[in-house]
Amino acid sequence: MIPKFFDTHTHFNFNAFKDDSQEAMKRSLDRDIWFINVAAEAKTAERAVKIAKDYERGVYASVGLHPIHTFEDEFEEEVKGEKVKFVTRAEEFDLEFYSSLIDNNEKIVAIGETGLDYFHLKKFPEDQQQELRKKQQLVFSQQIELAISKDKPLILHCRSLEGFDAYEDMFSILAPAKKKNPKLRGVLHCFSADLAVMKKFLELGFHFGFNGVITFARNYDEPLKALPQDKILLETDSPWLTPIPYRGKRNESLYVPEVAKKIAELRGESWEEVSAYTTQNALRLFEIN
Repeated sequence: MIPKFFDTHTHFNFNAFKDDSQEAMKRSLDRDIWFINVAAEAKTAERAVKIAKDYERGVYASVGLHPIHTFEDEFEEEVKGEKVKFVTRAEEFDLEFYSSLIDNNEKIVAIGETGLDYFHLKKFPEDQQQELRKKQQLVFSQQIELAISKDKPLILHCRSLEGFDAYEDMFSILAPAKKKNPKLRGVLHCFSADLAVMKKFLELGFHFGFNGVITFARNYDEPLKALPQDKILLETDSPWLTPIPYRGKRNESLYVPEVAKKIAELRGESWEEVSAYTTQNALRLFEIN
């Protein structure tokens, strides 16, 4: 059985869905949309795995430590038109915990989301920023090693800060790891860099995930047009980044067809073609039969 769409990055395991996750997931599955619930730290990893276990097919999990969970801070995000605050604590990467999760759960198909997020360090003093960047890089390297040891793809988060290029640092960590371990693979989730950066990661064999942002922002157009079909993935990053025409609502996997429609428009392809090849790409990368 092959689904019509595959959302490679969603968060039904987050608090934004605490009251209606079952209903929201059912809406997507009823429309023949499969998805991966992506973790940010230990609690959401456990929740993603628990959810995936409840479904025979169509619902999968990725486990890992997001870079913003490597330091303590307060964040504000907009969900359903409302500002929602949440606090992160400085969580250490627990290799034994994540390794055990993966060994005992076949529905875990990736490591992540992991990577580098310098953008949210801007409020810290310069010396502390440097320390926190180094910590992120260490934790990222640890998760690359986990992905290699478990033969799982990476789901990568990357966000720069003026003067500090997270994509460059990420490439400098991934390139030697890939050279040493050619099977290392993954997806740059919510890819937002230019053509030159895209080509560097393409040479490493990585995939690129696009979500609702492409329906209302134009700086993604050129990289998306230039990519080969077999490296493009659909995602939502729900509950955030809701596509047009649903702006202002909480995002969910149900809206991933809008991303496919925009990709089709930009690339001069049919909606059905985009649906078919992005689904096949997801099944292949995450080794889902």
